[in-house]
Parts: sequence; structure tokens; C-alpha cells
Amino acid sequence: MTRKLAPVEIREGVRATFTRVAETPRASFRFPVGATLARQVGYPEDVLASVPSSATECFTGLAYLHPYLDLQHGECVLDLGSGGGLDSVLAARAVGPNGFVKGLDLAAAMVARARALAVTLGLKNTDFTEGNAEAMPFPDRAFDAALVNGFFNLCPDKVAVAGELSRVLKPGGRAAIAEITFTDPLPPTEVRTIDDWFR
Repeated sequence: MTRKLAPVEIREGVRATFTRVAETPRASFRFPVGATLARQVGYPEDVLASVPSSATECFTGLAYLHPYLDLQHGECVLDLGSGGGLDSVLAARAVGPNGFVKGLDLAAAMVARARALAVTLGLKNTDFTEGNAEAMPFPDRAFDAALVNGFFNLCPDKVAVAGELSRVLKPGGRAAIAEITFTDPLPPTEVRTIDDWFR
């Protein structure tokens, strides 16, 4: 009988994988990483040219979500699975100095990269936290909008993440979400290691 991965194993495997992405973004992974991917999923050239290469070298998102949120000056935004900080930086520019962007990521190394990027760009309206999306360290109704760029599939308890996202959004708040989905669930025997989780 094949042993099923426990949620804690998945979380720790995801953390370890994205720690490697943060520390060695040019290494080989089971998924694409970097600026070429950002272009492929729709980030405009002028947007990418406006940020340093450190903003894109560990990018692993799935779509350019910003046009769907129509962020306004003064809004508070959550970047769930903020990675190296590219989406957070773009959101921080959109909401202006009276707005705020909070990034949440499971990997401390990604949080460190995002913080360094914000410092490089002189952004004072961003903050990044290491934490678990299944139990977000934020109060109820804290955000006007949320970006979730290829993050749900990394979480073992997607229902909990969706519940937390609903909790931390204000009434009438909005979220732009990009994800890869299967039409049928994978058989349990297909997910035996954390490497299988990233297929």
C-alpha cells in the first residue's frame, strides 16, 4: 500500500522547494522560473523593464493579474504567495503611498528577497511576512483586494486557504486568482513524494 503524503510533509516540501528557488533561481526545477516565464504569462515588457532583474529572477507565477484588480490609490492589498515580490511591487505602485501591500509567503528566503527588493526600490508601503496561508496572521477584513498567482495548488488544504482569504477581505473585497487545474483528480498513488506534488 502506498503511503499518502501528510499535509505537514507537503508544506515543508513546498517551503524547501521555494527556498531553493529563492537561493538558486537558475537551478533546474520541475516548473519554469524567471523573467522568461513572466513574459510568457503576459507581463508587459515595459512593466518588466521598470523593475530590477532581482524582481523577476525567481518569478513562478501563472498570469499577469493586475488588470483584473484595477487597484486604486489608498487600498490595502494582500499578495498571497508573494515569492520574490514582483506582484507586490507592482501593486504598491498602483495603490500609492497612502495604500499598503502585505505579502505572505511560506519560505523565509523568499520573504528576505522581497524585502530586499522593496528596499532597493525605496518602497515604504510594503511589508512581507513568513506564514501559513491556511491560518493567516492577519485580522478580519484587513484587505480591499488580493492577488493569488499560482498559489492554491501548493497548499494541501485549499478549502482552509479559501476560507482565510474570505475572512481577511473586506465586505465587497475582490481577489484575482490564477491557477492550473485538472479536470479529474490525480490518483493517490500519483503523489508519493514532494517532487510529484509539482508535476
